[in-house]
Amino acid sequence: MLAAFVAAAVPLRAQQGGEGQVRLGITYKPGYRPGLALPPSILGGTGSDLATVAASIDTILRRDLDYSDRFEILPVPDSLHTSGAINYGLWNQLGAVWLVATQLQGPADRPLLRVSLHDVVYGNLRNVQAFTLPADHGEALRMAAHRIADSVVNWATGERGMAATRIAFRRKEGDGASDLFMIDSDGANLHRVTHDSSIVYSPAFSPGGTKLLFVSYVSGQPEAYELDLSTGRRRTVSAVPGVNLTPVFRPDGAKIAVARTVGGGGTDIFELDAASLSGARRITFTDPGDALNPSYSPDGQRIAYTSTSLGEPQVFVQNIGGGGPGLISRYVYGEQGYATSPDWSPRGDRIVYQGWVDGVFQIVTVNPDGSDRRVLTLKGSNEDPAFAPDGRHIVFSSTREGYHALWVLDTVTGRVRRLAENHIDQMPAWSGTIGAGGS
Repeated sequence: MLAAFVAAAVPLRAQQGGEGQVRLGITYKPGYRPGLALPPSILGGTGSDLATVAASIDTILRRDLDYSDRFEILPVPDSLHTSGAINYGLWNQLGAVWLVATQLQGPADRPLLRVSLHDVVYGNLRNVQAFTLPADHGEALRMAAHRIADSVVNWATGERGMAATRIAFRRKEGDGASDLFMIDSDGANLHRVTHDSSIVYSPAFSPGGTKLLFVSYVSGQPEAYELDLSTGRRRTVSAVPGVNLTPVFRPDGAKIAVARTVGGGGTDIFELDAASLSGARRITFTDPGDALNPSYSPDGQRIAYTSTSLGEPQVFVQNIGGGGPGLISRYVYGEQGYATSPDWSPRGDRIVYQGWVDGVFQIVTVNPDGSDRRVLTLKGSNEDPAFAPDGRHIVFSSTREGYHALWVLDTVTGRVRRLAENHIDQMPAWSGTIGAGGS
């Protein structure tokens, strides 16, 4: 079986060609980003509470639209405002292509934010919507503002935003123990998720962002768990003798894929019902070696995963319903190579993984058939990539400042920003849109 597997896999790499077809150290072309003006919200009421809410909303919207990497956020002079009729000529002189006008109306405990997007070039109103904000002016208000920012991105570009999302990750403590933490996409609202003070890793969100799968050694061996983020309730997903690793939800939330020990001592990937945790079905048959790190295609019909069947870890793609695996990472017999931690873009067009490049790990993307290989990073060791729901941004762990920290990369412009400060953070997972429905 191994001989046939190698024979089938190696020609795929030969068809992909050598380094002449590989984009190493990709040069990003930021290109044109239209200017966007976001003046302070007009207050439709009085009171310091309403002004505080407006200031908070304005800050979050401005940062989210900047972090979308689709606009150049313009400074707005005090002389320009959006009360009364819009003077498109003045905003055009400022360099704005888009104008986002916001008006906040009371009462402060249940305010209403009216958001309008103006096309300055054509001098017309593109879209307008009123958003009822939550009474809770803390975490709920922040997420509401994130969702509004995503709406503006969609109105202007027709594409999905990624502001109303969270990133879960493993934070390592000084004593070697670790736990899971969570943070909003803009790097704010950090909080601890688990308190195992053990070895905890491999977080993965449910489609709606309400649950989190992960692996913990709290019982003494690696077992897979599911945590309900609203109630704190935890249940064991997989605890077979040996190891239980890298659990993930299928994109529709109906199934869970998990790597666990099989009879020969290696690991293979199994799929089980997410609700009942029954009906486990073996997907991969890796002998010898291990299979782990499953990541579903958006339609749930295929998985990308890591396998050691060729010796060192490499990334493969396989149909869930059967058929042999196809190698998609770069493999040359006799050369050192290492590729792991694949994540399938929500758009379905790319797979990202960490690959060995010139003696260090870098972030690599390929088409699902392994073609068009692109190395996206060069500085430091870069690991554990995960796509945002917009399919454009990637979060990863990097040592570019001397220790593992989380960074977000825009794959179009090449812009990189630090997500969290001054800790050893690894293995990030990016949620879907929070509050978009589903579990």
